Amino acid sequence: MFRERTKNNNDSNNIAEQAHIHVWTASSWKNYHQAAGVIMRLIAGDIGGTTTRLLFAEKNAAGRIILAEKHYPSAQYSNFLEILELFLSEHDIDVPVDAACFAIAGPVESAAVSVTNLPWVIRQVHLSELLQTPDVALINDFVAIAYGIPGLDESDFLLLQKGLVAEQKAINPDAAVVGAGTGLGVAHLVWQKNHYKPYSSEAGHVGFAPENALQTELLSWMQQKHEHVSLEWLLSGKGLVTIYHFLHEVTGLQESPGICEAMQDTDPAQVISEFANRQNDELCQRTLEMFIDIYGAAAGNAALHYYPIGVLYIAGGIAAKIKDSMVDGRFTAAFNNKGAMSSVMQKITIKLISQDKVGLYGALSCAEKLQIAS
Repeated sequence: MFRERTKNNNDSNNIAEQAHIHVWTASSWKNYHQAAGVIMRLIAGDIGGTTTRLLFAEKNAAGRIILAEKHYPSAQYSNFLEILELFLSEHDIDVPVDAACFAIAGPVESAAVSVTNLPWVIRQVHLSELLQTPDVALINDFVAIAYGIPGLDESDFLLLQKGLVAEQKAINPDAAVVGAGTGLGVAHLVWQKNHYKPYSSEAGHVGFAPENALQTELLSWMQQKHEHVSLEWLLSGKGLVTIYHFLHEVTGLQESPGICEAMQDTDPAQVISEFANRQNDELCQRTLEMFIDIYGAAAGNAALHYYPIGVLYIAGGIAAKIKDSMVDGRFTAAFNNKGAMSSVMQKITIKLISQDKVGLYGALSCAEKLQIAS
C-alpha cells in the first residue's frame, strides 16, 4: 500500500508525526477509499486496570472485518497513548482513521477519564490528534458492554435464572448489567426500539451493606482499615483476596502451604478461585462462597434500584472464571433474598456473559455509529 506523509511544517508538533505514524494527505486518503471499496476504518479499545484490548477493523459493502487485535498489560505502560502508538506501529496502521471509540473503567468527565485503578488520564483531544479524526468517543466500560450485548450469540451467555424471559421482554424490556473484575461496574440499559440505550453509573463505590452476622463482622474488620468500605473493595480481584485474609484472621481457618507458595508467582485472586474450584481447600472454598453471597446480594440491589427490568446481565472477568460456582444456586439465592420483593426477583432473568470481548466489540459498534452519524 502506498503511504504518504503530510508535508505541512505546521504539523511538526502533531502527535501522530511525533509517534512516527504514517499520515495520509486528504487527496490520497480519498483515492484509497475509492480504490479499496472501504467505507470506514475503525479503532476500538477496552481499557481496564489489568488489560488493555485494542482492535482495528475495516467496513466495506460486504461487511465488517477485524484486521488486527492485541491485548496489552496495562500496568506496564506509563499512559494509554504509549500503548495506542505501539499498536498502530506494530500493525502498520495508517492515519487518519474514520472513527474510534475507547471503553474505559472510570467516569467520563469533560472529554477525559481518570482511569480507575491506574495512574492514567486519557483525553479525547490527544487521541483525536494521534488518529487524525474528530470522531473519537470515550465511554464508560459498562456502556460499551451494553453496546456489545445485542451482537452476542446465545452461546455467549450462561443462564443463571430463567425468570419469565419472553413475558418479561414484552412487559419489562429494560435491563441492568453488573460486573466484578479489577473493579466493580454497574449500568442501566433502557430498551429503545431495537437496541439498548446505556446509562453508566459509579454504583460500584456505594457502601457495602452486610446481609448476615459474618458479613457484619467483615464490615467492622474493613472499617479498621478504610474510612469508607465500598462494594468495590469486596467485589473485585482485590476483594476476593481481602475476604480470604479476613476469614483466615477472624475465623482461624488455616492457609495451605501450597497456596502461599502459589501466591508468590501468580495473581492471588486467581490462586484462590482455582483452589476453590478444585474443592480441595476449605479456606479458599469459604472465601469464594462469601464472595458469591455478597455478589448475588449486590446484583439484587442493583436490579431493585433499576426496576422494572426483565434481565440482569453479569459481566466482568471474575464471573466467567468462577462460572461453575455461579450456577449452583448460591448466587441466585442471595439475589432473590429481598423479603417482600423475593417473588418479584424470581421473575428476573439472570444471564452471565461468558464472552470476554463484549466490551471491545461494543466499543467497535459505538465507533461505527459515530462515523454513520457524522
